[in-house]
Amino acid sequence: MRELIKNFPKQLDESIEISNGIIIEIDRDISNVIICGLGGSGIGGEIVKTWFKSTAVLPIEVCHSYDLPNYASSSSLIIACSYSGNTEETLSTLEQAIEAKAYIIGITSGGTLEKLITEINMPVVKVPGGLPPRSALAYPLVQLVKVLCSTVFPNNSLMAELVSAAGFLTSNQSHIITIAEDILKKVASKNMLFYSEDQLEPVGLRACQQINENSKELAFRNVIPEMNHNEIVGWAQHSENIYTVFLRSDLERSNNKKRLDITYEIIADRTDKLMAIDALGDNLVHQTLYLIHILDWVSLLRAEQKNIDVEEVKVIDYLKKQLAAG
Repeated sequence: MRELIKNFPKQLDESIEISNGIIIEIDRDISNVIICGLGGSGIGGEIVKTWFKSTAVLPIEVCHSYDLPNYASSSSLIIACSYSGNTEETLSTLEQAIEAKAYIIGITSGGTLEKLITEINMPVVKVPGGLPPRSALAYPLVQLVKVLCSTVFPNNSLMAELVSAAGFLTSNQSHIITIAEDILKKVASKNMLFYSEDQLEPVGLRACQQINENSKELAFRNVIPEMNHNEIVGWAQHSENIYTVFLRSDLERSNNKKRLDITYEIIADRTDKLMAIDALGDNLVHQTLYLIHILDWVSLLRAEQKNIDVEEVKVIDYLKKQLAAG
């Protein structure tokens, strides 16, 4: 896993090369976009939805369940993301998409998903397989951006920002690892809680997922301004078992910047178990990937600290076995 995390910038470059071969012409008007995926295959949808928020002219929804929203129809673009191609929830939504006669695009390394989409003569974007899905983020992420930019959202600058992201991360990787090490020294054995503005919400989600799977422990997150309307009251009685990490950006909306500053002050009055990480980068794409790379390293280093097997996911294997047994 260490090499996989270290090589994330190279994986971005490789995924860019794959995306250069994507040529898709949709044969109908599209009214909405639904991205279907779970876990490591689904987080790319959440990131992309946030990146397109300020420019998208159609609604984008990310579906992490067995069922498509009721409005899915023949004018929907449904992108089914399953790294293995065998995620049962995504296959369920795929069956519903076929029934709705939606325009379907698959992003996968193979499996049943590739087979079903190929059978209905819809496009499939193939990515290299054989990795734990959580360590293959660059593959669905880049392909999602390319598919959307080349179909329903043309002339978007996101691909250019992605192309330069690998070099940006590589040039900052030693600094990124140093920050990850510093975070762990401060956090010690406490559970982590992440706060950010909504445009960095997928970073908090990804951080929790990585800490769950790699470090084998719970992690939590919330977003400003929603957190200011409920969770902030919970700090009346803080927990000594929580270490709070604020994810900050110079791209924050001015109202949210003020909210984050004040929220930090409120929490700092109640505990010294908190810190802020400032995102580097000139755009949201670079800042998102910069913070994700830091927190991926945090999850790995935490696991190494605890001397646990990063790749082991026995509880998920057990769950799948019990589900299959009926």
